[in-house]
Amino acid sequence: MTKSRKYTIPLGILLIYFISVLGIHFSAPDRVIEPDDFPEKCPDNSLNCSIISSNSHRSEGLTEIRLNSSLEEVMQEVNTWINSQPRTEIIGNWFPEHTHSVFRSFTFRFPDDFVVRGYCDTGQTVLEVYSKSRLGISDIGVNSQRVMDFTKHIIAVEMPTSECVTG
Repeated sequence: MTKSRKYTIPLGILLIYFISVLGIHFSAPDRVIEPDDFPEKCPDNSLNCSIISSNSHRSEGLTEIRLNSSLEEVMQEVNTWINSQPRTEIIGNWFPEHTHSVFRSFTFRFPDDFVVRGYCDTGQTVLEVYSKSRLGISDIGVNSQRVMDFTKHIIAVEMPTSECVTG
C-alpha cells in the first residue's frame, strides 16, 4: 500500500464526519424560545420531546416541580446545573423567570433545546421544564432522561428556605 493511499480512507472518513456535523449545524439553527413562546405541550406521540407542565409528556407524570425557596435562588441553581453539563450553552436568559439552553450530543452535535420556566404560586417556586430534539423523530430517551436528571438534582440540592414572591 502506498503512503498516499494509506491516508485516503481516514481522510475520507474525517471529511464525511465534518460534512455531517456542518449539515446538522445548518439544518437546525438556534432559535431562542422566549418566555412568551414556552411550549404548552409536546407533539402528540412524540418520541423526541419531554415536558413537565400541565400537559406532561415522557416525564413520569410530573406536572410541575415545587420548591420552598425564592425564584432567584432556584433559577440560579438551574443555571448552575445547566452550566455543569457537557456540551451545553445558555442561549437565552430572562433571569429569574426563564432560561433556554442547547445541549449537543457528543459525536454529531445534534442540538436539543432545554427550557426552564419559573414562577411563584402560593409562596412556592414552581418550575416547568421542556426538552426536545430539533432533528429527527426519536431521541433514544435522552430528553426524558435529561429532564428526570434535572428534576432529581433540583429537588435534592440544598437551597435557603424562603417564600417565593414576585416583585
